Amino acid sequence: MSKMISVASGFQYSVNIGYDLNNDDKLKNFIPTKSALTLLKDILSSTAPDSTERARVLVGAYGKGKSHIVLTILSMLMQRERSLFTHLMPKITEDPELNQLVENYYSHKENKILPVIINGTSGSLSQAFLLALQRTLDENGLDIMPETNYKAAINAIQKWKGDYPKTYDKFKEEISLPVDAFVSELNDYNAEIYSEFEEVYPKLTSGSIFNPFVGFDVVELYESVVKSLKERGYLGIYVVYDEFSKFLESNITAASVSDTKMLQDFAEKCNRSGENEMHLMLISHKEISNYIDQLPKAKVDGWRGVSERFRHIHLNNNFAQTYEIISTVIIKDRDKWDDFCEKNKGKFDQLISRYEDHAIFDDTAHEELKTTIYECYPLQPVSTFILPRLSERVAQNERTLFTFLSADVASTLPAFLRGLKDRDFRVITPDLIFDYFDPVLQKEPFAGEIHKNYALTKSILDQIEDQELESKIVKTISLIYLLGQFEKLKPIKEEIVGIYSMEYQPAEIEAAIDHLIKDEYVIYLKRSNDYLKLKQTSGVDVEQKILDTIASLAPAFSLKSALNASNIDNYLYPAKYNDEKEMIRYFEFEFIEEQELEGDIDWERKAEDIQADGVIYAIVCENPEFIKEIKKRVLKSSQGCDRFIFIVPKKAIAIRKILQEFEAVSVLRDKAKEDIVLFEEYEVIYEDLRDVISEFISGYTHPEEYKSSYIYNGEEKSILRKAALTGLASDICFNIFYETPVINNEAINKNEITSIANNSRGKILSGILRNVLEPNLGLTGTGQEVSIMRSTLVRKGVLLDDENGVRINLAPSDKLMKGVLDKIVSFIMDAQKKGTASFDQLYSVLTAPEYHIGIRRGVIPIYIAAVFHEYSEDIILQNEHGQLPLSADTLQMINASPEDYMLVFLEWNPEKQEFVSKLSEIFSNYVIEAEKNLSTYDFVALAMKRWYLSMPRYAKESKGVGAKESSKRYLKMVKLLKQNLNGHELLFEKLPEAFGYRDFNGGLAENIEKAKNYYDGKIDELKVELIKQTKQIFSIAANRAKLKRTSLSSVIKDWCETLDSHVFEQLFENGTDKCLALFKDVTNDEDTFIVRLAKAATDLRVEDWDDGTVDRFKESLETYKKTAEEFQSGEVECEDSTASAYEIRFRSDDGSSEVKRFDRVETSKRGQLLYNSILSEIDSMGYSISEQEKRQILMDILKGMC
Repeated sequence: MSKMISVASGFQYSVNIGYDLNNDDKLKNFIPTKSALTLLKDILSSTAPDSTERARVLVGAYGKGKSHIVLTILSMLMQRERSLFTHLMPKITEDPELNQLVENYYSHKENKILPVIINGTSGSLSQAFLLALQRTLDENGLDIMPETNYKAAINAIQKWKGDYPKTYDKFKEEISLPVDAFVSELNDYNAEIYSEFEEVYPKLTSGSIFNPFVGFDVVELYESVVKSLKERGYLGIYVVYDEFSKFLESNITAASVSDTKMLQDFAEKCNRSGENEMHLMLISHKEISNYIDQLPKAKVDGWRGVSERFRHIHLNNNFAQTYEIISTVIIKDRDKWDDFCEKNKGKFDQLISRYEDHAIFDDTAHEELKTTIYECYPLQPVSTFILPRLSERVAQNERTLFTFLSADVASTLPAFLRGLKDRDFRVITPDLIFDYFDPVLQKEPFAGEIHKNYALTKSILDQIEDQELESKIVKTISLIYLLGQFEKLKPIKEEIVGIYSMEYQPAEIEAAIDHLIKDEYVIYLKRSNDYLKLKQTSGVDVEQKILDTIASLAPAFSLKSALNASNIDNYLYPAKYNDEKEMIRYFEFEFIEEQELEGDIDWERKAEDIQADGVIYAIVCENPEFIKEIKKRVLKSSQGCDRFIFIVPKKAIAIRKILQEFEAVSVLRDKAKEDIVLFEEYEVIYEDLRDVISEFISGYTHPEEYKSSYIYNGEEKSILRKAALTGLASDICFNIFYETPVINNEAINKNEITSIANNSRGKILSGILRNVLEPNLGLTGTGQEVSIMRSTLVRKGVLLDDENGVRINLAPSDKLMKGVLDKIVSFIMDAQKKGTASFDQLYSVLTAPEYHIGIRRGVIPIYIAAVFHEYSEDIILQNEHGQLPLSADTLQMINASPEDYMLVFLEWNPEKQEFVSKLSEIFSNYVIEAEKNLSTYDFVALAMKRWYLSMPRYAKESKGVGAKESSKRYLKMVKLLKQNLNGHELLFEKLPEAFGYRDFNGGLAENIEKAKNYYDGKIDELKVELIKQTKQIFSIAANRAKLKRTSLSSVIKDWCETLDSHVFEQLFENGTDKCLALFKDVTNDEDTFIVRLAKAATDLRVEDWDDGTVDRFKESLETYKKTAEEFQSGEVECEDSTASAYEIRFRSDDGSSEVKRFDRVETSKRGQLLYNSILSEIDSMGYSISEQEKRQILMDILKGMC
């Protein structure tokens, strides 16, 4: 056990402010930090009568010594002897301002502030404040606690016990606890017990309410206590809620609104307490705001209100001061220590040499570093660095930096000292710190990174438990990753060797690391930065798996494809140009291999499939010998290439193997998703290789790394930063796309627009393409379509709305905008000259770099629509299937693939206008007025088709009746109307052709009118023909000579008189009886009669007939005539012959008697089913319907059938 080194006694236990207020040792051993001195100065200043800042929240992680600081400050406020502040007073004297504050405070004996310490996690803040005050006053012999409602309740109970025993007995029956326990809880200010007393009280006192102190308030009670304290020589009170964070953790969800209000009121009262001083400090290891995220909004607002009323003080100790505290805790016997230092000077010098330029002490002067290394011994310098930072990150109350230094348990400084011989030079390495904080790390949130790192570490340690040095290395690497301060402490071999070089030989340490990498597979050496990284091992030979996969993928491997896929900086934006032109142009970053530079290179052709405005070609060179030649070739071949920037590396870097390995690992990683351990193994390698590749790519994309040369148009450019590269790209865009108009709308001014923007554009196109333009194209509100319409048309002067009305302006004042419209007009004129023009030609002019406009496809349909509106009578849109309507949908389709569409120019003239007008009159009943606004002539075509669809079937399909056959020209017209022809094709091409015209002729309208009249009259012609046929069939010899002059009703009546009178009573299977029924009631309304007869004979209305139905009608009439004429009543009157016949007699609607007869036929199987079904239905009715009613129903059915 070391006799040379010991631990200062005052640090052996953590500080409890309430218990240690009078502990002199705690004061003597207090080591002040800069933060502690600042806080002392702040609190002493707040004791001035005019101070308005007396409510504070002290925030600091576990192990920061918050409680010790506050304990010391409170002791000073109590005017404890200054000689007790052994380490504090020298520091105070070094600060004149602070020293004067202390002198002033101690100069008046009445300057004593009584500390009230609140501890615990009681659910009620009011109870906690009251209990703490009562306890403090009792401990200090101050009988000045005002009577509270709790005391009043106790007095009432005592009065019942002495004066009203029956009430007292009833009280004992009503309460939930024994009476002594109940009174004890009231003494402890238990709010629930007090509420129970309030509920019981009315039952014992005839309904009266117990309310001794209306408006009782904790804050006012404290204020009254302070006034009493002033009379006893105190300046005021200082309330400290120690471990307030534990209260928040336990109770913030359940805390009531009254709790938050009490805190707010208390803080406000403190800040306004003036000479009756009240101070409040809440001690927490996190900000209040960190605890309230999951609360309901009302409670969040309440706690924010609390937080806003406090001054927040953070204990962010300077770690150099923490090192000083550590050195103070570690006490050395000076004589023995001096001898030890002299004997081990070489080893101390070795440590100083290693760490004097190390990043962990980059803010420490040389002399301070030397003192730190000596005075913090036996802590190894890296352990000195790790210990306070780890404590700040993960420490809990029972394990902190101070407990590591002072607690006499395993894996602490005292435990280490017990095994240390004074002659030995041994240091505490980080692995011992890991062991001490192991229980704390184990409790970290499961999903957090700290716990993941800890779990991985423990898994590895289990695997190598018998390997001492290897285990220490793993623990140290784990702590380095836990801190994550790689800019100061890197997990590299050299660092690990340095940490353990006092105990092991460097070769021994390196061998242990190599063993962990190559044999145990639990450490991975990252190629991107040489970092050592812990990893799990699945038992799979990962290295061999990768090699096998590389071999299988080799035939399909492409170096440039792999690089382009890995490049996240694959676009460069010319910021200046984009800002000025209010659009987004970009250059695509494209890696190419050195062999692609062989021979003559056509860079424009090479970039044909790249949609970007420019290309940055990054040449990959893996052979150092070719660098100069590659640069020479690029300088030559890039001449005249205005849209391309070339990047040539200054040094050749072999990246192929890395890319192949990365591709293989990516495949294996995806396959291993079900195996978590194996996946993590591949993930570590994947991330490392990705970093190597990213660094390689960064050498091209980040000029500030000075790893590449930048060539443009045959000249090497001085590009030393990213801004210069984007500046060059902007200059290129200004030189090429100088005729691009400014269109300030990001939603539409791009090539690929969203579905919402596409819908908005469709509404704008529909508005433009109307014959008559509406204000704002009929768009209202503040939707996206309105915004796009204003930015593309109104603000550019293309859509005007003035005294001349709403109109399109093809000559706006914006010259660049006019240039775009002029190109579209030129496209139409080109179609006029040639007959047709491909939209591909127009899109090339508007977008291709060589034409210098380069507008985005998103806006092109809008400007095409604007120009086409002015030329709508003269143009036709076509694709391989024929003409298309000039509509929003068509323009959207053209925009998607312009190469598939053509523009045809049509000369519009007055003759065509007159033709359309005449047709509009002829088909006026079918014209929709709204369609007139959409097109010049399409509305007529639509009206004609509507007329065709409204025609009865007979008119559409019949070729005519008798001698009046339909004209072939008429049939052709109707056939055309069936087809899906566009307006122009129908009116000006196909219809003239159908009527025998070679070219369009205005006289066509007269022919179409005749055809319409013909088809409109076909039903009437059919009726005339049917009347004629009926008269011919049923005429008798006497009237055949004068048949034309004889009416149909006369012909029918004359024929009926020739029949047997009983024939009208007979029912016939072939329907003759239906015909005779019509004949019996024939009138002079021949149209109505023939329609009814036609329906009876064919079961179809005449409108639904075809030519075959006419023949069927004639055949049916002839059958009816023959059946009726052959009928003889003598057959039905003969008894022998009537045995199988039926006769039914019933009263008709006019009261006359009617007789119907019909023959018996053999019943089929279906007939038998019908019979059974009817009989079953009748039986199922039972007596709910009378027999008479059943017979009546059957007879009504039979009458209807007869």
